[in-house]
Amino acid sequence: MRGAVAVDMGATSARFSAGWLEDGELRFEVIEQIAHSPIEQNGRLNWDFDQLLNFTRRAAEYAAHRFSRSTLAIDTWGVDHGFIDAEGDLIMPPVAYRDQSHARVYAEMAEQRDELFSLTGIQHQPFNTIYQLIARRKEDPTLPLRARWLTLPDLIGYLLTRQMNWEFTMASTTQLMGLDGNWSPRAFELAGWDMPDFQPTLPGHIGGYVTDRVRLASVGSHDTASAVAGLSPITDSTIFLNVGTWSLIGCVVDIPIVSDSARTANLTNERTVDGRVRLLKNVPGFYVINRLHEELGVGGDVPQWLATADMLVTARIDLDDEGLFNPKNLVEYVRNQLSQSPRDHREWAGIALQSLIDALAKVPYQLEAVTGRNFTEIRVGGGGSRSELFCETLATVTGLKVTKGAAECTVQGNLSVQFAAQKSVGY
Repeated sequence: MRGAVAVDMGATSARFSAGWLEDGELRFEVIEQIAHSPIEQNGRLNWDFDQLLNFTRRAAEYAAHRFSRSTLAIDTWGVDHGFIDAEGDLIMPPVAYRDQSHARVYAEMAEQRDELFSLTGIQHQPFNTIYQLIARRKEDPTLPLRARWLTLPDLIGYLLTRQMNWEFTMASTTQLMGLDGNWSPRAFELAGWDMPDFQPTLPGHIGGYVTDRVRLASVGSHDTASAVAGLSPITDSTIFLNVGTWSLIGCVVDIPIVSDSARTANLTNERTVDGRVRLLKNVPGFYVINRLHEELGVGGDVPQWLATADMLVTARIDLDDEGLFNPKNLVEYVRNQLSQSPRDHREWAGIALQSLIDALAKVPYQLEAVTGRNFTEIRVGGGGSRSELFCETLATVTGLKVTKGAAECTVQGNLSVQFAAQKSVGY
């Protein structure tokens, strides 16, 4: 039986799913899921890369056992990366995007931010890859001379196959890729790193062998690119919304939009699996909600907690506050934001949920102003699509029709591109 395995890594959990075609329809099941988080090591916030690499190896072993022929593809969150030396060995664990060194570089680069937006179309965010590379160079000026960097999914793929790649959708998150889809020489000049030897490549091809029966496939390795592929079709009147650690809300356009209104709205131009543009906004999503749930010690899971939300509370969290990025105590930080501390867990849930919805509700107006389109629908995927209260409240606040796409849209998008790639080469 021919199949495919999708490894989908978010910033708080990873899972892999086995997929197959049955009567022309895509079928899949989630096989394993793990929690993971960055680790504080010597004053730096690093990912537990061994855990993620071994998890992917288990996925490959499963694929070899389950299917006679299979591909495997990896998607992850954006911007993060790691370094290999001249022999192709990992130099150090990948640094997590929430490490405070990136915010310090971001502050130092204030005068270059507008230029970078005009070059790349990527929004101002302290965790963009360019700021991370500058931070690593400041820590070790010799690093650019002795290391190559690879985005996280391409790094894992390289260590499994020894074939190097810079996948297009992931490269678009780095703020190092130009509006034409090639690396930006000026951005690399600002970063103080040499450009890679070759340009980013579109997904949809099959690479080297992970095992004797499993080959690595290139998909939309940025998880949001795979999610949008899994939410298709996205029409000109449709806004997509993928709700997870971050809430990614936007529309699909043909070319990057870098107008003053797009820059002022802090919209970003990331790429789709077919080379178009996801014009979107990153809104802090369930990261804040999950942190509050954990620090407050609320019983039950997050959906159960949100279902108890007191929707009459009027206080709101300012989700654009950069101090929410990674505070040591998020509950205390939010309390200091609010004029009055919530009285119970129901009020906390109501404030958290409605703050997220209010932040999301601003974006359709910004997208209409930038694109000149009239949007009528928000198509929701990811974990947020499972919450009736979230979807109903979002529809009420925006006045738009809210439809549910697949909660597992990222897995669906990953697998669908794999099977298309298999068909294209007769694998």
